[in-house]
Amino acid sequence: MTAHTRSRFFMLILTTLMLMVLCAPASAQSRRGRAPKADQFTQDTITQSDAILASVSDQTTLNTALSQIGQLSDTVAARAGVRQFDAMAKSEGVRSILMLINTARHREPGSVAQAFAQCPNFTKELGLLWNDQDNPSAVVRVAMTLMENRPEQVEQYPALAAAICVVHDQTQGGAYKVRINENSPVSAGPLEIFEFFVKNASTMKVAPDKLPAVNLIYVVDVTGSIEQLQWAHDTYHANPGIRERFFEIVYDYEHFTQGKPKKVTAAGDYSLTQIKKYGGVCADQAYFAMSVAKACGIPSGYVVARGADVSHAWVGYLDTRRRQAVWDFDAGRYPDYQNLRGNMLNPQIGRRTSDGRVGMLGSAMTQDLSTVHHAMAAGLVVERMNKNQWNAEPQLETELDRKGNLRRPRSNTPTDRLTLLRATLSKCSGVPRAWDQVTAMAKKGELNTKQLDEWSRAVLQIAGRDNQDFSFDFLAELIDGVEDHRKQHAMWEWAFGQFRTRPDLAAGVRFTQGALWEENGKPDMAWIAYQDVLDNFLNDGPMCVNALQAMNTLLGANGKQKDFLPLLEKTIRNVEQPDDMGEAFASQSNFYKVSQMLITEYERHKRPQDAQRIRRSINQEG
Repeated sequence: MTAHTRSRFFMLILTTLMLMVLCAPASAQSRRGRAPKADQFTQDTITQSDAILASVSDQTTLNTALSQIGQLSDTVAARAGVRQFDAMAKSEGVRSILMLINTARHREPGSVAQAFAQCPNFTKELGLLWNDQDNPSAVVRVAMTLMENRPEQVEQYPALAAAICVVHDQTQGGAYKVRINENSPVSAGPLEIFEFFVKNASTMKVAPDKLPAVNLIYVVDVTGSIEQLQWAHDTYHANPGIRERFFEIVYDYEHFTQGKPKKVTAAGDYSLTQIKKYGGVCADQAYFAMSVAKACGIPSGYVVARGADVSHAWVGYLDTRRRQAVWDFDAGRYPDYQNLRGNMLNPQIGRRTSDGRVGMLGSAMTQDLSTVHHAMAAGLVVERMNKNQWNAEPQLETELDRKGNLRRPRSNTPTDRLTLLRATLSKCSGVPRAWDQVTAMAKKGELNTKQLDEWSRAVLQIAGRDNQDFSFDFLAELIDGVEDHRKQHAMWEWAFGQFRTRPDLAAGVRFTQGALWEENGKPDMAWIAYQDVLDNFLNDGPMCVNALQAMNTLLGANGKQKDFLPLLEKTIRNVEQPDDMGEAFASQSNFYKVSQMLITEYERHKRPQDAQRIRRSINQEG
């Protein structure tokens, strides 16, 4: 090979390599940190959305803007191809913010809109996150506090700011707080909390700009003073060890076994350092561990469940040490509670939800943030379609570029709605609000048998064994939309096979079947369902007490009340008696509750000696 030939050969290789880099797929370039350039349709949508938001100066222009953004977002939802979902996320975010401002009835809507216009990243995050269970005026108040005091940081940490807005949307002068048995620790102010996380961002175990807002709501729901949070961060940020933090707190056995006042409560000033000093019970251990996690930037929560003997609290937290981030619900979770539903507070709505639903959020952590936004936006779009608040053919005053659009625009048919949800959830399943739209359609009877089967199997495959509670709740709502009770029963029988290894969920299937047969005049079939709970799950959790109550009601409704006493007598012989513990804890057990039912029944049958015998067995005075 001559020198000239070698030169041409190497130039050819160099040119080829350059072309390979320049023509690399957009997703690959994005992973290297360079986002792909938006197409013209998306650019047009961004420009028009920003202009509509910036046009608001008072209530009159707000009303006009709401009409304009409604037309734009409906158009985008109908036309956007799968590579144009950024446009959908943008228009949905702005639409939602304008609705928030309008619903909040702020006295100066123009100043609020202009503040949001200066923070486009924050606008999209908050717009996609807030929902109708939030307090609109308080969300706006918190948002304005953050934007007025820390505008640059709000744009740098938009998901963090959005999460704080929807968690700390309390009444004027109020503060976020949680209930830990007899104690109710209160949070610092929203601005202080935001500043704490920004100040410590570089030493957080998970930096606040690396988490999507759906996970961050389980970080910013911190309670206690900033000084206590800083102590927890400084002490543990290098090695949070959430499991170790739970068991680091010495258990107060005198309180548990003898009913004495808890040392930490008696000492006053319920705080992390006091808990570490005096110890506590499982509730305090869980609170300590979850607070340390939050102070280190790790999403976490306080999980509770009731077993056959006593209630227990433990910690759920987002474990990012693995290749795929997952919620771990085993920190402080004893073996007796492994197969029981844990419930965890959702700080945005202030109600407990299954740990399985929270567990679904793990996949959002491992996806590109834009993909999370796509699923959130699709949920908003389909929610609007489900409520018939969507116009498939809006009249836009200005046109959008159509290159890359769908050949056939979306309609609000069930098939099109499901296709949109599938396109986004298949890439990011960690947005429960989008899944909720499927069940909303099922409740209205809009899904055919094939669609019900497809989504039933899809949720079981995606949620997996770790998030079975989410699968159960999802299937329950799907099946509830089926009108024929015999088909419902058959679907529940199939579901029972899927959840056989989870006593609480399997029992839940039987309770649902029992209620179904009662409603349809089949008491014998209902009895079989409830009896199965007693036969197979008697000592697995509180389900047996619920089954007995249902069977008592069923007997009374069918003139067979006399049969309840022998049923109780048989049951009490098989219920496991708890080990020695304090009266307050023992009274939560199945043994205690069935005994109380038996005492009542003996007294009804004029058998005082038998009633007294049962009282003595549970250490009650006659």
